[in-house]
Amino acid sequence: MSHFYNVLYAEVGAKFYEDEFINQYKDILNELPRNSKVLDSSCGNGVKATALKRKDIEVVGTDISEEMIRLTEEYAKNNNLTFPTKQLSWQELPFNFTEEFDVVFCCGNSISHSLSLTEMLTNIKSLYKVAKKGGKIIIDTRNWDKVLNANLRFNTSNIIEYNDKRYMFTYIWNLNGFNKISNVEILFIEIIDGKETKCKPLKLDFMPFTHDEFMLILKECGLKVLKDNFHIESDNYSVILEK
Repeated sequence: MSHFYNVLYAEVGAKFYEDEFINQYKDILNELPRNSKVLDSSCGNGVKATALKRKDIEVVGTDISEEMIRLTEEYAKNNNLTFPTKQLSWQELPFNFTEEFDVVFCCGNSISHSLSLTEMLTNIKSLYKVAKKGGKIIIDTRNWDKVLNANLRFNTSNIIEYNDKRYMFTYIWNLNGFNKISNVEILFIEIIDGKETKCKPLKLDFMPFTHDEFMLILKECGLKVLKDNFHIESDNYSVILEK
């Protein structure tokens, strides 16, 4: 997965994704009082957490994956930055932190890896528990309404050049409908001399859910929706919530 992420981000550069993230949430970040604390609860390869630290924001990065924590620490180190990281699932967060974050991020379509609506409710309640009263929780997700309506089966990336090699990705979507465990198979293809290919398969499980169901879960958690940029034609959407 580490090489996969490196190639994936090589197309436009990790700094581009840092800047895009900061710009998307600049209004919230610029309003943070001094000494505010931010949690990136699904830090992945560390691009977003590093972007926050680069803005001199006190950030903690957590992820359920040991490899993602390693990637986060490596990316931060390569940018001459450090911040605390912990390998934790969402449900473990309240046992490690208690109502101490001004902002909690759950980005990168991570919430879709909750494999039932009940599990999603429990995961979001965990985010709620570690946020301060009046704190913000920000969640983004793929627009599963659009994906399932389109009955997507395959899609392929452009060719990406990285370290003098050429790569492309093919995604094979195995969709079973809303609220049912589905998966995507990612064929990570290295093109050798334009004649041969070397393929490494990856597989990720997730659960598609409708926007309406997601809103009901957020309401059940006791969260106030401040902003929701869902549109039926958008590929992704994010919600900004307040505890």
